[in-house]
Amino acid sequence: MGPKKGGQAGGNKTKVGKQTAQQNAAPEETDQEERLQAIVLSDSYQTRFQPLTLETPRCLLPLCNTPLLEYTFEFLALAGVSEVIVVCCAHADQIQEYIANSRWSNFSSPFTIETVLSPESVSVGDAMRDLDAKGLITSDFLLVSGDIVCNVPFDKVLTDHRQRRAKDKNAIMTMVLREASPFHRTRARAESAIFVLDEQTNQCVHYEEIKTRKHMKQISLDPEIFNKHTDLAIRNDFIDCHIDICSPDVPALFTENFDYNHIRKDFVHGILTSDLLGKTIFAHIVTDNYAARVRSLQTYDAVSKDVISRWTYPITPDSNLLADQTFQYQRGHIYKEDGIVLARSCRINSCTVVGAGTAVDDGTVITGSVIGRRCKIGKNVSIRSAYIWDDVTIEDDAIIESAIIANGAVIGASSHVAPGAIVSYNVKIDSNIIVDGNKRLTKYLGEENKNVDTDAVGEDGDGYVYEDASEAEEDDDYEEIVNSSGLVYNMASLNASDTSFSTVSADQPHRKSRRRRISTASNNTVASEDSDEDSFLREAQASVERAVAENHDLDIAALELSTLRMAKNAQFHEVRAATIAALIGRISHLINSNTLKARAAVESVLNRWGPLFRRQVFDQADQIDFLLLIQRDCTRRMQGSSILLHAINCLYDQDILDEEAILKWWYQDPQRKEDADMVKVGELVPRWLQWLTTAEEESDSE
Repeated sequence: MGPKKGGQAGGNKTKVGKQTAQQNAAPEETDQEERLQAIVLSDSYQTRFQPLTLETPRCLLPLCNTPLLEYTFEFLALAGVSEVIVVCCAHADQIQEYIANSRWSNFSSPFTIETVLSPESVSVGDAMRDLDAKGLITSDFLLVSGDIVCNVPFDKVLTDHRQRRAKDKNAIMTMVLREASPFHRTRARAESAIFVLDEQTNQCVHYEEIKTRKHMKQISLDPEIFNKHTDLAIRNDFIDCHIDICSPDVPALFTENFDYNHIRKDFVHGILTSDLLGKTIFAHIVTDNYAARVRSLQTYDAVSKDVISRWTYPITPDSNLLADQTFQYQRGHIYKEDGIVLARSCRINSCTVVGAGTAVDDGTVITGSVIGRRCKIGKNVSIRSAYIWDDVTIEDDAIIESAIIANGAVIGASSHVAPGAIVSYNVKIDSNIIVDGNKRLTKYLGEENKNVDTDAVGEDGDGYVYEDASEAEEDDDYEEIVNSSGLVYNMASLNASDTSFSTVSADQPHRKSRRRRISTASNNTVASEDSDEDSFLREAQASVERAVAENHDLDIAALELSTLRMAKNAQFHEVRAATIAALIGRISHLINSNTLKARAAVESVLNRWGPLFRRQVFDQADQIDFLLLIQRDCTRRMQGSSILLHAINCLYDQDILDEEAILKWWYQDPQRKEDADMVKVGELVPRWLQWLTTAEEESDSE
């Protein structure tokens, strides 16, 4: 987890640390090969976080009250990097000052660190060409952006890469890809890609970038690929964080090809389609750990929620990555620093972070939000799914939903900041003002702004509407990117359907296997024999558990399950099994923790989440299968008999189960009778069936 947290260093410790490393460096070539350098691109070369990044580099924007660059450095320390080179473009002075005063410049740091100025770079390609010209790359290096959050153990990734390099010097890159459903929340909505991999070696033989709204239905592959690779997997279920292990050849290839600007759509695509270079690129697929990149406002929101919910453990707020942080974890994913002042009647609900020196007045409710340091929050304020940075003042009766409020901003009394809005540094919003969703307000006025509107902040306000005309003019897909990369994603624009995402045509029956491969022995696409149902069940169960823990909208939870089912070509039986495991697990937790009694726990969970089953259970056969799954799950739960009884009653009241299906399950299905555990867990059901029969008879007599 990096160096121990001591006092912050003053002065330029970078140079001293580097000299010490050089003095102690061993001369042997083998040691040189074992060293791992890291290149950190501090600039994203995009404008998606503007106007915030007009004043602060993206890598220093706070994520859960910690600069993004800290998460990147923490990952590099875990990965065993020995030398870090930070490439600075915009706001280089701020980045240099931050690093010089950070713990990473101390002698106790696990790596030496150096900043390299590249002020004329406007793309990753420019930065790589600049590094090549300076001759700074001396060994295999890890190429990352300064906005990643990752807890992947890197030993195996690095070992596999070096073994491939030892056998074949043309193996120049290993891409680290995280397996996830096509609409997992940490995937950048506006961008997606198809990777064609050799199933035996994970060599990437084709890469193609796609836009999610264009509904690509086919890709073109060079026939020569099929002569060289017998088993291919076409994958669109990766989160690509742009974490790459590269050989020293990579910067030189950028220099030789001046049209390479982007690492994926230019460099990777160009290498794989070149007949002359003969270079190869591989993928390392991560299934059990976390990796994500904060590349848009949408992923900023998603990754923040994952950090708070501890999916990134041990990189969590209470690990206190900064020397002066004092976060402590409380039940319900609540994190509080020392020195906060909370009024007796305010409520800090689940999934919330509150920084030191913040004061919250009476009647205020904060849910699923991050509050920075030294904030002053007035009476009867409502903050939900918002990101409030340092030194913000929010006056009485204000409402803030799914918005970012930057340092020093003031939100006037009874104002409403709607979902998707950004209020940048030191902007002042007058009282009784409504800030429309997806509007961006700033005090920074540059040449980019053509339209200003002081009415947006009120007569006593201070700020302007920001519009990034340059990107709108240059990018044909600007509207798509804006709609799908904001804090609030417009699901209506997705136009998702079973047909548009399924790998099976509408007139084909669903197949049990979900991953598909191409074989040169046949023109047909055949099901892979090694499909893994457990992979789908784990991911689907985790999706539902996450939705319950963070109180997602029911429609969003259902959509994620649906897209995951279609991406994996799963059957509804498996979807039901995963949903039941998640919800019954939640019920069991509430009971075992003495939070609620069995009946109250069942009703609390199923009254809220039971309607999910309406999209999974369609006929009587489905209902019987559904009941068997619930019964089987209850056999492994404490108080399983009570859970089963109350679950049947609750789902019957919701008309998800009908009387005829329940009676057939109980009296006719052999699976229920042949298993001793199933029989035992159903011991309370006859009492309920007796009530059901009696109630039906009384109804008939009336």
